[in-house]
Amino acid sequence: MGQDRDREGVRVGAEGALTPGTSSPFPSEPPGASGSIIPVYCALLAAVVLGLLAYVAFKCWRSRKQREQLAKARTAELGDLHRDQVLGESTVFLDSLSSQGPTADLGCRLYLHLPRQQQEEVERLLEVPGEPAKGWQGLATHLGYLAEAVDTLARGQAPASTLLRDWAAREGSRATLRVLEDALVAMDREDVVQVLSPLTKGCSVV
Repeated sequence: MGQDRDREGVRVGAEGALTPGTSSPFPSEPPGASGSIIPVYCALLAAVVLGLLAYVAFKCWRSRKQREQLAKARTAELGDLHRDQVLGESTVFLDSLSSQGPTADLGCRLYLHLPRQQQEEVERLLEVPGEPAKGWQGLATHLGYLAEAVDTLARGQAPASTLLRDWAAREGSRATLRVLEDALVAMDREDVVQVLSPLTKGCSVV
């Protein structure tokens, strides 16, 4: 009789599964175990995303620093080149004065060799409203410019500056302060001559 009860207790259904009345041979999953893994996955995913964002930010910062360093190096290179050009022009000018002998004076200096502040003062004094004969127009006539060229200069900005720079570029080594002084004296512009003095003294025009 006891053996028949044991057989009924472990009776198996038609499909091979244990009947509801029987106990599973495997330990059951504790309640809430599957739900506790989701926060772990979320934490890992957040850590990966934060790591990627930090990597992208670092790459952007490093690229920006490299661009800034290249820009600084380029600026320094251009500054050195400009300084070398200025020093080279100054050396050539001084060498030319030395080759002319002890009688050469600074009156033979070119207009473009004047300090920029002195050039601006000369140009300002030549901007005379209402008196073209005493302004840059009269100077252009004394320097050999035709009326058509004067009209063209008048249509631009800063005509006095444009005139003097064009004259210096056109005449080259003949665009000396002495020549400029002679033209200003002929215009009765002693005030402008005073700005050029004493640099125009002692240079003869050949």
